[in-house]
Amino acid sequence: MTRVNLLLFLLIKVYALAYPMDADKHVIEIPYSGSSIIVDGQLNDWSSYYSVVFSDTLSILQSAPGREMMAFFDASYNYDKIWPPLSKNTVEVWICWDLTHLYFAFQVSDNHLFAQIEPIGKTPYIHLNDGIEIYFDAKADSDKKMDINDYQFLLDVAGNNLVFRGDRELMERDTLVAPKATGQNIFFEYLTTYSGTLNDSADDAGYQVELAIPFAAIGLKPSTGMAMKMDICCNDIDFLLGDESTYEEKSLRYWAFNWIGISDFGYPETWLAVRLVGEPGWLDTMSGSEMRRWLTIYLTAFILTLVVIVSLILRMRKIRRLPTRQEIPAPKIILIEKQEAANQSGLSANEIILKKASDFIAENYSENIHTENLASIIGVTIRKLQRVTQEELQTTPTNFIYLIKLNLAADYLKSRKGNISETAYEFGFSDPGYFSKLFKRHFGVSPAEYLEKNSR
Repeated sequence: MTRVNLLLFLLIKVYALAYPMDADKHVIEIPYSGSSIIVDGQLNDWSSYYSVVFSDTLSILQSAPGREMMAFFDASYNYDKIWPPLSKNTVEVWICWDLTHLYFAFQVSDNHLFAQIEPIGKTPYIHLNDGIEIYFDAKADSDKKMDINDYQFLLDVAGNNLVFRGDRELMERDTLVAPKATGQNIFFEYLTTYSGTLNDSADDAGYQVELAIPFAAIGLKPSTGMAMKMDICCNDIDFLLGDESTYEEKSLRYWAFNWIGISDFGYPETWLAVRLVGEPGWLDTMSGSEMRRWLTIYLTAFILTLVVIVSLILRMRKIRRLPTRQEIPAPKIILIEKQEAANQSGLSANEIILKKASDFIAENYSENIHTENLASIIGVTIRKLQRVTQEELQTTPTNFIYLIKLNLAADYLKSRKGNISETAYEFGFSDPGYFSKLFKRHFGVSPAEYLEKNSR
């Protein structure tokens, strides 16, 4: 057995011991995110999610256990021709999910950043640029080959992306080891940023990648406990491609590794089992129509509450502005007490207007009388009525109406024609509590105290 074959044999044994895919304890648990993930190139909001760090520790490129090394190399491939990387990469990955997306964040330390392959053609070879790859088996049902439930997302340091999907027809052809088709029209949000410069000999720090993959794009409706299989990979190139013209020649300067330490990707039997964990909150589970319905209820309740608060504030202002009995000069008391029409002689023009108003209110005390209605009845404008009540009593037409009714109600209580609530309703007050507050403001005592005082 050659040294290479021996190393491969040992790798298979180690892999089988370390990653028995049928053991639940080795299932990676991806947590639910209750907070919004923003794809903005900032990774400081990722600390609480599942994370793993893996590094390139390979001394030679390793294929999947039982696989021939690198499908794109022919039988003449050997390690004498390969260009090992100038520095080893380290990758830190964070993963989480919500009810719409699967989220990833990558922090890749790489001292030499290269992105020389342009995204041109149906299948551009952008995996020969520095970048990351993510593989999904959405149904966790694949074995040796990618099928239509399997996806590959590839993003390079320059911000180019490519999506593959397993192809059922290609699976039937024995010549293709990882049957997949490009040209997938899948929208996903992503952002790539890097620290350093591309395609030169200067030292660099690395790059970051954030992406949000819609579950709907990979044919899934997420739920707690959902199982998938996944592979996370890093592509590294530390050299200029120079004048290499063929894909095989360029590939000799390319170095790849994944989170289980192999270099050849696309074989579902090596992908790790993952499971979605965590419970969405009740607000998260609402559909758009439910959210709109609850928002409507909330806004309605808020508006009603606001109306009540404003109404109470206005009531309190009216109560504070209502003149007390002591604040009304004795000669003006006649204007708010019921008098015979004959006593109108000697009254001023303003007093005559108010006497007409008080007579109308007294005759219609049980009605809900508004300022506009009162002004119309006595034949003056609203502005005129406002000016007269202010000049004579330093109050408003509304409070003038209250003064008339309160004085009539006081006589009503004194004569024991009704209790406090009955009196309030009798004089057009829909709220006995409000009637009591107005009564106390004007007379200085509550209706109950007024009754007790006048019962002796």
